[in-house]
Amino acid sequence: MYGVTGKTIVYLPNWLGDMVMATPFLASLRKCVDGELWAIGQSKAMHLYDGLGLFDRFIPNDSKDLVSFLDKVGTLRALEFDLGILLPHSFRSALLFFLGAVKKRIGYGLNKRGFMLTSPLERPTELVATSEQYLRILDALEAQRAIVAPCLQVTEDEEQRFDSKYTDVSRDYVAFIVGAEYGPSKRWPASHFSELADMIVSKYSRMIYILPGAQEMELAQRVHDGVPDKDKVRVEAMGIADLKVCLSRASLVVTNDTGPRHIADALGRPTIVILGPMDTKYTDYPSRSTYPVFKDVACRPCNSKKCEKNHECMTDIRAEDVFAKVEEILG
Repeated sequence: MYGVTGKTIVYLPNWLGDMVMATPFLASLRKCVDGELWAIGQSKAMHLYDGLGLFDRFIPNDSKDLVSFLDKVGTLRALEFDLGILLPHSFRSALLFFLGAVKKRIGYGLNKRGFMLTSPLERPTELVATSEQYLRILDALEAQRAIVAPCLQVTEDEEQRFDSKYTDVSRDYVAFIVGAEYGPSKRWPASHFSELADMIVSKYSRMIYILPGAQEMELAQRVHDGVPDKDKVRVEAMGIADLKVCLSRASLVVTNDTGPRHIADALGRPTIVILGPMDTKYTDYPSRSTYPVFKDVACRPCNSKKCEKNHECMTDIRAEDVFAKVEEILG
């Protein structure tokens, strides 16, 4: 196997949570690359990784149309990369590096793409955390693991931009992540979030900020509408950079098992994660900030995006169950 030398490019994951879980791999790789280190991925990754100094250059890859794909092929050919590392398992990512004439290409040989990789890796026979899957690529490169837990930073510029935009956001608040991009099976009921918010406001008089994604405003509003003391609960839609700052300042984050959950944990904030259908082995990385809440029902884990039964793994988690964790942390 070859060492990590020459001009290297990493194809970043697409899911926000996976981007965070890639940071142990990326930080370790940064320390051992002899040459330029580039990345290609969604633009939001640039804001997420800001302050970590992981890459020399970044290529945005937000469009999936054919013209954009062929344009990226031409870009890679012109840049003449010595090594390409694929973190996603998609056929498309391997095809891009193959057609882009990246000389050495390493990643998992899944989805019938092994022939396009110079070093296809076998997927672990056992179920391991996503962060561990990435780190095993590092092992295959014979590079040293520098860190094993996800990490993020908030920069001074991000702090200043946040303060100029959100002048009335208090410094002592609880953040709610009520959506889940993966699918409805991961979402704790809106009425449960409303009930929990009422308990927190009544006992601790803390402000609660509901932080929805782009497609989650209606869901966030339903949670807000269900709280009696609406002056203490606000909905704030934020981009990645502002979300990162907001989560970093929260006294506590209550969240579904979704991307911002990993951001909060990587920033060291106390994070109550309401776990539903997913196998927790996927996200089993070292953490001193995560407080899981779950119900062991017969059909869990199913890893399904949409529940075809009664969604008991989420509906059976009562607001009182989560509030007990809130008291444990805030008390």
